Amino acid sequence: MYDHDPLEYYRILEVAPDADARTIKLNYRDRAKEWHPDYNKSEDAMEHFQKISVAYDILQDEDKRLTYDLLACAYGKDDFPQMDALSVYKDRLETENPNVRVFNLRYVVGKIIKYSDREERLVCTEKQAFHEILKCSLANWLVGWWGIRAFVANCRALAGNFRKTGGNRQENLTLLVHNALAYHQENKDREAVFSAVQALEFALPEQRPLIERFIKRLGGKIEPVPLWHWRRLKLANLLVPFVVLMIVLSPVANSYFGGLRKYMNSQNEITYFQKVKFNNGGETFDDIVVSKIFDIPVDVYDENMLYHVETDGSVMYGPGKQFDVMKTVEPGHTVRLTGFTPDKKWYRVMLDSGEMGFLPASALKQGRGNPVPENSKIVPEK
Repeated sequence: MYDHDPLEYYRILEVAPDADARTIKLNYRDRAKEWHPDYNKSEDAMEHFQKISVAYDILQDEDKRLTYDLLACAYGKDDFPQMDALSVYKDRLETENPNVRVFNLRYVVGKIIKYSDREERLVCTEKQAFHEILKCSLANWLVGWWGIRAFVANCRALAGNFRKTGGNRQENLTLLVHNALAYHQENKDREAVFSAVQALEFALPEQRPLIERFIKRLGGKIEPVPLWHWRRLKLANLLVPFVVLMIVLSPVANSYFGGLRKYMNSQNEITYFQKVKFNNGGETFDDIVVSKIFDIPVDVYDENMLYHVETDGSVMYGPGKQFDVMKTVEPGHTVRLTGFTPDKKWYRVMLDSGEMGFLPASALKQGRGNPVPENSKIVPEK
C-alpha cells in the first residue's frame, strides 16, 4: 500500500495514496488530536505531531501532493530531494536542454600489474552520448588490456557498456521527472511539459496517470517528441572494434575481393575478334583475339548511355585505328554506349541502324546531340 511513499506521508496520516481530500483532512484531525502534546504525554509526542503536520501540509495541497507523488516514482527515502528547491540536470556542456538522457559508461585502464576501473554517470544529448560512447570505447580498446586482471575487467566493461546502452529505465525516468518539476519551478512550463512527455517512455503503467495529470495541469498536450536512436548508440560501441578488425583483415580482404573482382570482370568480358571485309562484299573473322570488351546490356530507356560525337567520327569495326572504318558520322550524331575496353580508351556504340562499332572515348561526350531520327534503334519506338 505504501510502496511509493518514501517519506511516509500517507503512512503517518494512515490514508491510502489515492485518498481524497476529505479523507486526508479527517484523518489529519484524528491523528493531530491523538498526538498533540497537550493531550499525549509520550516522549515522542511532539516529534510525531510535527511529522503529522508536515505530512498534512504536503498532502492537502494539490500541487505539493502531485510533486511528492511524482518524486516518489523516481526517488527513495535515502536520496529524496528537497521538493521546493530542485535544480535542472544540465547536459555535458552545462546547458539546460530538455532532450537529455542519462546512462553509465565503464572505463578500464590497464597498468600491467594494477588497473583502474571506474564507472561514470553521464547526462547528455544524443549527439553528446554518441561522442562519449566512441571516446570510452576507443580508450578501453587501446589501453584496457594491459594486464591479466585488466583484461578480464575490460571484457566485462565492453560487454556491459553495450548491453546497458538504452537499458537504464529507472534512471532516465528519475532524470526526466526531476527535470520536468525543476523546469516548472523555474516557470519554464514548455520545457517542463517536454520533459514530462519524454518521461512517459520510461514510466510503468501505474506511473503514467501521474505524469499525464502533471502535463494536463500545466495546460500542455501529450504530443509526439523525438525519440532517441538507442540502437544507433548501441552499435556505436562496436564501431571501434569493427575498424580494428577491418585493419587487421585488410590483407585477407584485399586478396579475397581482388579475386572476386577478377572473377566478376571475367564474367562481364566478351571476346572480340577482328572482322575482315573483302572487296567482293564477303566477310570473315580473324581467329586471333585482339581485345576484351566490357559489355553493357542495351536498355533503350536508359538516357545515361546516350552520347554524341563531338568531332567528325570514323566508326571502326574494332577498338583501334588498325581496324577498317565502318561508317563516318558528323559532329553531334547521337549514339548509344554498349561497351568499352578495359582501359576505357575505346567505346563500343550502337548506331541508329542497330549496328555496333567503335569510337575513341575522346571523341564522345555524354548526353544527346542532334535529334535522333525516327525508327532509330537506340531509343524507344514512338
